[in-house]
Amino acid sequence: MNKWNLDGFYTNVEDYEKDLKVFEQEMEKIKEYQGKLHEYESFKSYHVYEEELVKLLYRLAGYANLSNSLDLKDTEKTSRMRQLSLILNKYSNYSSYVAPELISIGEEKVLAFCEKDELLKPYKFSYEKLFRRQQHILSSDEEKLISNYGPVTSVASQLYNALSLTDRVDEEVTLTDGTKVTVNTSNWRSLIANAKDAKDRATIFEAAFKRYKDNKDAFASTYNLVLQSLAASYKNRGYNSALEAKLFNDNIPLEVFTTLKDTVYESTEPIKRYLKIRKKHLGLETYRTYDRFLDLISTDKKYTYEEGKAMFFESIKDFDEEFRDAQHEALRDGYVDVEPKDGKRTGAFSSSLYGFHPYILLNHEKTLSDVFTIVHEAGHSAHSILSNANQPLATHSYTIFVAEIASTFNERVLADYLLKTAKTKEEKIAIIESEINGIMSTFYRQTLFATYEYEANKLVEQGIPLNATNLSGIMIDLYKHYYDIDIKEENGKEYVWAYIPHLFRTPFYVYQYASSYSASLKIYQDIKDGKKDAMEKYLNMLKSGGSDYPVNQAKAAGADLTDKTTFTSVVRRFNELIDQLEKLL
Repeated sequence: MNKWNLDGFYTNVEDYEKDLKVFEQEMEKIKEYQGKLHEYESFKSYHVYEEELVKLLYRLAGYANLSNSLDLKDTEKTSRMRQLSLILNKYSNYSSYVAPELISIGEEKVLAFCEKDELLKPYKFSYEKLFRRQQHILSSDEEKLISNYGPVTSVASQLYNALSLTDRVDEEVTLTDGTKVTVNTSNWRSLIANAKDAKDRATIFEAAFKRYKDNKDAFASTYNLVLQSLAASYKNRGYNSALEAKLFNDNIPLEVFTTLKDTVYESTEPIKRYLKIRKKHLGLETYRTYDRFLDLISTDKKYTYEEGKAMFFESIKDFDEEFRDAQHEALRDGYVDVEPKDGKRTGAFSSSLYGFHPYILLNHEKTLSDVFTIVHEAGHSAHSILSNANQPLATHSYTIFVAEIASTFNERVLADYLLKTAKTKEEKIAIIESEINGIMSTFYRQTLFATYEYEANKLVEQGIPLNATNLSGIMIDLYKHYYDIDIKEENGKEYVWAYIPHLFRTPFYVYQYASSYSASLKIYQDIKDGKKDAMEKYLNMLKSGGSDYPVNQAKAAGADLTDKTTFTSVVRRFNELIDQLEKLL
């Protein structure tokens, strides 16, 4: 069964609605603890109450979010999500006194409370983090005031979804042979990959990006809302920048971001070398950014979801049993929704909530890239399975920073297996190309987007109004530097910033793809080389959930992200793969 079974949450909407009412009633009780958290019994009672409330919330949120993801055009499901969001904003308002009150009690007393009971001990790390950022937490009244703006700050994401998904009109285009095709967010890449004529590729690309060009000012205004909200938040809380505010809570040194950004910016020559090889081999007069979807070796080979899953399971058969079991469990029937459908959320993700099995969303179109997506998302779900089995509610939730280590590690495993088992030169070329493209998209492209975020936020900090022109200007300069391509020559490409949902929904997220890729490459190489305890250290990281700061977790697993060589080793690997590809071609 290649569809989700959401019965683990609710079997019908009526039960969901009943529990939603229960949640609304129960969340009112948090007001009763205000002014009493300095008393040990009230402190403990509050945590017992909150854990039960959070477990109910996870059930509600899982059902609402996942069912909505299967059909974003279903207005009833979308309304359900928005209703839950409004209720959560109200809860955030009610609970806004908690952090200021705990800080007023003092770190010594709060940590002493945690030591007195087994239920409370796991909260010790959370409160150590709280007191670390106490200078950025406002008074109870100020926190309540800020929480009132919760519904406003979530509007930007809703606007983006409306512009990019629900209000979109798919374009029908006529190709050079007279064929008419409908271009949408799910199929435009595969249509380009299969288009032999450069004019057809341009036509398909322009149709895919037409909505971003036509609505460039609306997208720019929406992104301005995102960044102005970030700016208001970091200023209110006394941070120096939006980036510092995003990194601070997880204790990620600023130099991890800046070293990655600068190292990649200085290391773009291999990209230009690779694109020259592609341009020559593909016989292209001009290389466009969307030509990246063209395969160097023409093949009609398709991989069903079941075939891709079987290949992955074969690739990990000699790994640690605990690791293998978690990966198999991640892809169990009923927890993976495979096929693309109209209205379904694009891309792929793994959704994990404590107390529930993780769910994976795919849009599998049977390419080799889609096979790597399977193992990527399986890495996330397996990480959740191991974390949830070994951590209590208080510390189960790992950061995005380490999450992407688990997913990209799986990609390295599969790639190595495929290279070893490849029987022909053509197969080797396809696999090496896939590996190169992985570095291009995960290490280079995501860092480019992170650099774009960095520069766009600088404009806000300098008081420069954001608009489609200056946002596109940043992208034009970056694409020229990274790829030596003038994206102004591609109709709509300069608005690629509007195409990237992470920029609107989760600012300063994408750099973690690149940093985590670097870490996973180092960890995988240690395991592959048989380094003592390497696998055990990696499994310990997966089991550790959110019980430590992510840079510490990565370092304990064997990857020091404060060391520039962790990033330059990816560049070295990239060059080695290009050397191999060039010889094979």
